Amino acid sequence: MQTVLRKLDQQDYETVWREMQTFTEDRDKDTADEIWIVEHPAVYTLGLNGKREHLLTNNNIPVVETDRGGQVTYHGSGQLVVYLLLDIQRLNLGVRRVVTLLEQAMINTLAQYGIKAIAKPDAPGVYVADKKIGSVGIRVKKGCCYHGLSLNNNMDLMPFNDINTCGYPDLAVTQLADLGVKIETYELAVPVVHQILQAINLEKKIMSLKAPSRTSPQTHQRNAEKLARIPIKVEKPEIVLRKPDWIRVKISSNENISRIKKTLRENNLYTVCEEAACPNLGECFSHGTATFMIMGDICTRRCPFCDVAHGKPKPLDQNEAMNLAKTIKAMALKYVVITSVDRDDLRDGGAGHFADCIKAIREQSPTTKIEVLVPDFRGRMDKAVDILKQQPCDVFNHNLETVPRLYKEARPGANYQESLTLLQKYKQAYPQAMTKSGIMLGLGEQEQEVNKVMQDLRDHGVSMLTLGQYLQPSKDHLAVKEYISPEQFDKYAETATALGFKNVASAPLVRSSYHADLQAKELT
Repeated sequence: MQTVLRKLDQQDYETVWREMQTFTEDRDKDTADEIWIVEHPAVYTLGLNGKREHLLTNNNIPVVETDRGGQVTYHGSGQLVVYLLLDIQRLNLGVRRVVTLLEQAMINTLAQYGIKAIAKPDAPGVYVADKKIGSVGIRVKKGCCYHGLSLNNNMDLMPFNDINTCGYPDLAVTQLADLGVKIETYELAVPVVHQILQAINLEKKIMSLKAPSRTSPQTHQRNAEKLARIPIKVEKPEIVLRKPDWIRVKISSNENISRIKKTLRENNLYTVCEEAACPNLGECFSHGTATFMIMGDICTRRCPFCDVAHGKPKPLDQNEAMNLAKTIKAMALKYVVITSVDRDDLRDGGAGHFADCIKAIREQSPTTKIEVLVPDFRGRMDKAVDILKQQPCDVFNHNLETVPRLYKEARPGANYQESLTLLQKYKQAYPQAMTKSGIMLGLGEQEQEVNKVMQDLRDHGVSMLTLGQYLQPSKDHLAVKEYISPEQFDKYAETATALGFKNVASAPLVRSSYHADLQAKELT
C-alpha cells in the first residue's frame, strides 16, 4: 500500500494536531499511511511529560498542551515539521523503532550537507555536538502513530531561550542556517522524507523475508539503494479546516432578494455580493442594499482567493453608467458602493468608466453618497488618479487584501507598496474624500504582520479599515490556514483604533462593503 505525502505549507499547530487525531480515529485496516509536511506559526507545545515550570517567561507565544510524548519544545516558521500517520501494527514496528527511524532519517539527511549529527540514548532527538537540532515525539493509538519530527532549518531561535528545551535546563539549540547550509524548508523535506520512506520500505522487506530465505545481505543493500533512488513526488492537498460556529452563515432567500436580482438582470448589472459569494448577501439584499460591480463579470487576473470568473473580458457596455444610475435612483439608495473586476486590458485600467458611472449617479441621484472600491490600475496609477479626481467620490477604497509576505501566493501580479501609494495619491489629489482599505485574515499571516499593515495604512493617510475572515470559495481556491476568533478580531480593532483609524469594522464576516453606509455615516 502506497504512503500518501501531503504538503500543508504553514498551518496552525493545534488545528493540524486535531486533524491528526481525527484521521487516526477514523482510519481502518485499509487506510493508507500518510506523511504530512508542514511549518507552524510560533507556538510552544507541552508533551505528556511536560511541566509548566519549564516555561521560563511569558513572551506572548501561545502554549498548547498536546498528547505526544516528551517535554516542552518550540515550533516556528523556518522549522521543518514532518508528521507520520502510520499503522505501526501493520508495519510490525515498535514505538522505539519508529523513534530510531526518525532520528536516523535526520542524521542521514544532515550528513548529505556535511553536518555530523548524533542521537543520544538517554535524550531523544538529534544533536550537533552538544546542541539540539532535531526533536522527535509520537503518540500511538489503536496501533497507529501520529506526530513525528521537527528539524531546525532557518528560524528565529530566540524563543528557545525562554524554555528548558525538552525539559533540560540550559540545553542549547542550533539549525542548518547557523551551520552554513542555506536551503528552503520544503526543499529540505525531500531528503528527510526519502530517508523515512526508505527506512519504512526496507523494514517492510525485512519483515517479509522468512528466516530460511536465501536472500543475502548484499541483496538487502541493493534493495535499500534502489529505494533511495525512487523520486518522491510531494502532493499538495490542503487540510480542510472545519468551520467554527461563529463563521457559519445561513443564506436566506426572500421576495426582496429576488426582486433586487431581477432588477439587476433587467439592467444588465452585476453585484460583487453574488459574484464573490459574499457571506452577507442575504442580510444586505434583505435591507435593499448592494455593491455594484461594473465593467462585466470577467476579471483579467486569477487571484487564488477570489471567486470572480477570469478570462478575456467583453468590451465595455457603453450604456452601463446610465443603467446603473437609473437603477440606483429607482431603488432610492442613499449610499452605494461601486467596484469592478480588474481590467488590465484597458489603457486606463477602467478609471474612465468609473468616472462615467460616478458622473451619471450624481446627475440622477445628487444626494447619494458614493464609495468606489477600485483595482490597483497596475502601471497606470497616475493616469487613473488624474481621471478619478475629475469626478470625485465620497470614499475611495482599495484593498491591500493581505500582508506583504503572502502577496506572491495570494495576490500575484499586485504590488504592496504600489497599492499603498495609490491610496496616498488619491488622498493628496482630493483631500475631502476618505480613504479606506481592508485585509483578509486566516491565510497564514502573523499578528505582528497585521499590525505592521495597519501602521503602513495610517502612514499613507488611510482612515477607514475593514478586517474579515477569508473563506475558501471552493476546493480549487487558496485554502484557509486558520479561523481567527472573534476575540482576536476585537484585539485587532483595538490596535487599529489606537493607531488613529476613524472607523474600524473587524469581525469574522466583515467584508469591504459590509455596512459601508453605516461606516461612512459615522464620519459625517
